[in-house]
Amino acid sequence: MTDEHVEQTIATYDLIAPNYKLTATLEMRTWEEESVRRFAGFLPGQRVLVPGCGDGRDSRFLASLGLEITSFDLSRQMLMIAKAADPNGNYVRMDLRDDKLPGGPYEGVFASGCLYHLRKPEFLRFVRGCRAILSPGGVFYFNMKEGQGERFEDRPGPRYPGGAEAREYLQGRRFYAYYQRHELLSVLQGFEILHEQRLIPGDGGFEFWVREPITSE
Repeated sequence: MTDEHVEQTIATYDLIAPNYKLTATLEMRTWEEESVRRFAGFLPGQRVLVPGCGDGRDSRFLASLGLEITSFDLSRQMLMIAKAADPNGNYVRMDLRDDKLPGGPYEGVFASGCLYHLRKPEFLRFVRGCRAILSPGGVFYFNMKEGQGERFEDRPGPRYPGGAEAREYLQGRRFYAYYQRHELLSVLQGFEILHEQRLIPGDGGFEFWVREPITSE
């Protein structure tokens, strides 16, 4: 299996990192912060992992709620921006496809805007790894784009957050996997679904909040 889909995507994020703040529109931040608050309300504890943290804006908001955050990303430039904005934060460079996720156990995993860059078998492996590091009752949040298939795209779509300016400055080859709801439900077998809703900002898709079951011995 080639790593081209990851190499190309990360190269693009390294390139667009200085301008990625253009996506932080009022609509996008309102949606993201509502999703974060819902996630925090479900948590049984304070330890949270943020995979694919990008420029760290979700990590910073989670930390502002009093949570203990560990974040990682593969883009060096995104991590530089995240660390500059949050010098006391815990940010490490790591691949979503790595066999072992850092630390654990965690009471929560918050994966926003990143898992759709994985091929579908890689996403399934990530979810299995996520289950391995979640404490009983731990909560997993993620969002995915709606559609079919997997492909590279070079330009943001017409509904990309940030409008025309973002579409101009955030171009570059990125890999995306698209899902139907039944595909995601299949991957989530074994989790308790706490909440799901349609993802409205951007190109649309799905949001899920799920819980690792508490088993009685």
